Amino acid sequence: MEFDNYQITELENGLKIISEHIPHFRSISLGFWVGAGSRNEPRKNSGITHLIEHVLFKGTKKRSYKDIAIAFDSIGAEYNAFTDKENSCFYADFIDTHLDQCLELLFDIVFNPSFLKSNIQTEKNIIFEEIKMVEDSPSENIFNYFYRDLFDRHPLSLPVLGNRKSLQQCHKEAIWQYFHNHFSFCNMVVSAAGNIKHHDLVESIKRNVNRMQLKSEGQKNHIQKQLPVQKKFKNIYKNKTKAVHICYGGLGCSRDSSDRYPLAVFTSLFGGSMSSRLFQRIREEEGLSYSIFSTNAQYADTGAALTYAAVSPKNTFYIIDLINEELSKIKKNNIGADEIERAKENIKGSIVLSVEDISSRMFRLGKALLMDKKVLTINEILKKIDYVGCDSMLNIQDRYYNPDRMSIVVLGDI
Repeated sequence: MEFDNYQITELENGLKIISEHIPHFRSISLGFWVGAGSRNEPRKNSGITHLIEHVLFKGTKKRSYKDIAIAFDSIGAEYNAFTDKENSCFYADFIDTHLDQCLELLFDIVFNPSFLKSNIQTEKNIIFEEIKMVEDSPSENIFNYFYRDLFDRHPLSLPVLGNRKSLQQCHKEAIWQYFHNHFSFCNMVVSAAGNIKHHDLVESIKRNVNRMQLKSEGQKNHIQKQLPVQKKFKNIYKNKTKAVHICYGGLGCSRDSSDRYPLAVFTSLFGGSMSSRLFQRIREEEGLSYSIFSTNAQYADTGAALTYAAVSPKNTFYIIDLINEELSKIKKNNIGADEIERAKENIKGSIVLSVEDISSRMFRLGKALLMDKKVLTINEILKKIDYVGCDSMLNIQDRYYNPDRMSIVVLGDI
């Protein structure tokens, strides 16, 4: 299977279009990527991007929410949306003969909302229930606590869902203003993958743009980069759960950092796979945790690198001691070439397997062009992973997995 057979076009209005032609498929994955997420929000209106994501599907100036559902079902499409820290996406997967219908539908949803007050209140109520579900799931909720404490007053500290008070303050006028500022052509990427020709996609998009009565003239998203304050904390949040949930870590690297791929390799071998040190030691040998893993995330100006574990209350501090013990072994003995090579091949395998799915290809292309303004080929990414050597591992550990600077958040009955 060929990789990276994609083309990019930028229209005069600033809208960027990227597509990858995969002729032996009969389907298309199409996404509208917006450069707006929870970090772009005023603190008093935290959660407004996610609220807009919900309300856009509740109706346009010419379609009700039922009409939207019928329109998607009529072309056999699967559709959804999500909001993240720095972007949001509205997407659909459908048969390749329905490109024009699906494009017109997504244009109507994303650019022509009705924002009826009754629909806004309905979706607020739904998100209140969503917040309750997260609060009832400590394995999810602990990451909200960790991000809030790690990033403190930094924009990345805001939860994607917002909270009850901030959502109540998201009035129709504030929603319209935020929508006008961020949901604009110059702040958006249309990404597609599957049996689609780039020229056909561009021409169909141009027709939809020309049909729009109101031109999208919002501002181009410029994330104001700011480094969060590096600090160490140990916070316990009481929660009546059978297990205790732990996040142990600190600040990571940004998307454009030279540490990005070495950090990914270290995270994988430390706790990112079934053969990793933490999984083998804590789950397989000690039998102390069903779920334990290390992960890292990158953003425009910083990131997060952490280890998560769910354990019995009596084993909470012993688990932390074991994690520190494994870090101490790495610092004392370094990491062997075989272990690093295994971690690199594991990451490369995950990347290659993921792009054999057209939705994953669309996600990769759209997010990279929107957030990084460029798209690395798969081979370029694999080469960057191959370049990671043994000599970089101790530096990575000292920067991102040094117990002297790592923080702990514990959620549970302890």
